[in-house]
Amino acid sequence: MSEKATQTIVPGQPVLPPPDFPVSWDDPQDAKITWLTFSPYRVSIRPLIYAVINAFTVGGNIGLEKAGLPFEARMSRINTFAYIGMAPKAAPPEVVMKAMGFISRTAPSMFKVMMGKVGAGMSKQQEAALNPIIEQFDTYWYDELLPGIKQHLAYFESSDLRGMSLDQLRAHLAEAMRRTECIGAIHHKILMPMLFAMSQFEEFYCELFDGVTTLDALRLTQGFDNLTVKSDEALWRLSRTARAIPEVHTILAEHAASEVIAALEKSPTSKPFLAELRGWLAEYGQRLNSVFGLNEPSWIEEPSPAIQNLQAYITLPDRQPELEDVAVVERETAVATARAKLAGYPQPVVARFETLLQAAQLATVVHEDHNVWIDQRFFYHIHRIIMEFGSRLAQAGCIKTAVDIFYLTPEELQTSRDNCLKALVQQRQAEMAHFGQMTPPPMLGTAPPFDLSNGGSMVRAIFKGEMAQANGSQPEANLLQGLGGSAGVVQGTARVLHSLDEAGRLQPGDVLVTGATEPPWTPLFATAAAVVTDSGGVLSHTAVVAREYRIPAVVGASIATKTIRDGQLVEVDGSNGTVRILVEETSHEPALVG
Repeated sequence: MSEKATQTIVPGQPVLPPPDFPVSWDDPQDAKITWLTFSPYRVSIRPLIYAVINAFTVGGNIGLEKAGLPFEARMSRINTFAYIGMAPKAAPPEVVMKAMGFISRTAPSMFKVMMGKVGAGMSKQQEAALNPIIEQFDTYWYDELLPGIKQHLAYFESSDLRGMSLDQLRAHLAEAMRRTECIGAIHHKILMPMLFAMSQFEEFYCELFDGVTTLDALRLTQGFDNLTVKSDEALWRLSRTARAIPEVHTILAEHAASEVIAALEKSPTSKPFLAELRGWLAEYGQRLNSVFGLNEPSWIEEPSPAIQNLQAYITLPDRQPELEDVAVVERETAVATARAKLAGYPQPVVARFETLLQAAQLATVVHEDHNVWIDQRFFYHIHRIIMEFGSRLAQAGCIKTAVDIFYLTPEELQTSRDNCLKALVQQRQAEMAHFGQMTPPPMLGTAPPFDLSNGGSMVRAIFKGEMAQANGSQPEANLLQGLGGSAGVVQGTARVLHSLDEAGRLQPGDVLVTGATEPPWTPLFATAAAVVTDSGGVLSHTAVVAREYRIPAVVGASIATKTIRDGQLVEVDGSNGTVRILVEETSHEPALVG
């Protein structure tokens, strides 16, 4: 399908797919749901990876229910692409939905007032469910949810995969899928109150003080240690060790990332550094390049991403000690200023401010910590199980290579036993090759009769995170408008990266332009001068980490990766959410960079 192909979206009406993207629904009721592409994974998904995502989503509905949300999430693999749908638990009669669609089109002002009342009712329900949680958020996370995550990880860490028979691996995979549902429940049980706490504080702060911005509010939540930044800082310290050992410095500077380990092994003076590097990988390398990139090697198996960051870091000077705590100083100054302004406010208002501030500050830490525990470490173990199973099937001649297992479903893996699965794998590969060249329609099923973000305070919070609706536009020929994710203005050479495999192209001072970042991308934030993404909102991973690194970020720019060309000089204004292309050519004089 051409990227220029567009859809006519009419609120409350069926969305007609393009002719080359035929859709048939197993359940006719599914056609009445709004299905959105599973951002940021708008690529063909292998069946086994989809099964893992689906299990995670099914479990996550427990968290949605706990947050008082009136819908459940469903997944569907349509023409090899993953779509997520939000199905109301108690859907209004079809005649009511049609009436709502009609009113939204013919009387938008009346509809806005009506939806405002509906949204207010939903907010009360969601706040009643979530306020008790955020009032004791630390206990909820550290005592109730985190121990459960650690128990799942301990189970996988104690499993001897190599010692299992093929039948035992089948049973182990089935147990892993069950635990994926469990971890999905835990993930959404923390994700919902986490986003809610950050969003409620931001909104409350902006209501209290005239003339402030969202980024002013979120400054009060920055500068706390989290596991993401901790791992990045450990890698930075490792780069300082490398700079101090001439032979290590030379090896990193003169070898490709894939050749560095072998070169270090041959160098006697490099052995202590190599031991430290392996120690870092053992502690922090339980991660994949993408949370659901289960078919790709982990950093422990293929450490090139970590080494590429080291290669960039050794070109950077030592950090100035006086700048290390700037984020903390800014935060404490902002907190003190806010408290001084609140001195004359009624006590209930001050108490609410303090409750939300404490919850939002912890939520900012949990925002990254839960990514490390779940998105990285948990799915690292799922990857290991699948790859071990795939290796056994390949050895048995059932499939050609271990990674072919990803073209099969969990049910097929349980029932096929010793059957040859090569033909089925080839069929799935051909199907993915056919649809993989297409751009999937962003929406299928039935268009919502109203703005999806009108579903209450919790839904507003969700649409400030990774699921933020793209706000990108191009008001001028050389100007992109997105959302301000992290304050500041900087100029630099645009480096458009579509995957972490391309990270070696990012040079110090470049502007990282990509679809979205995930936790494994964060070491790049020490190299980049700014970050620009197509998707995400002010509470997205990109925005939160950029604020910790104190570099400008523009998120939700929608067409950034399609509009900005690699090598162009751009100016990123993270406060106003704009990206300006300063030099059209993809090469320019370094002196132009401000």
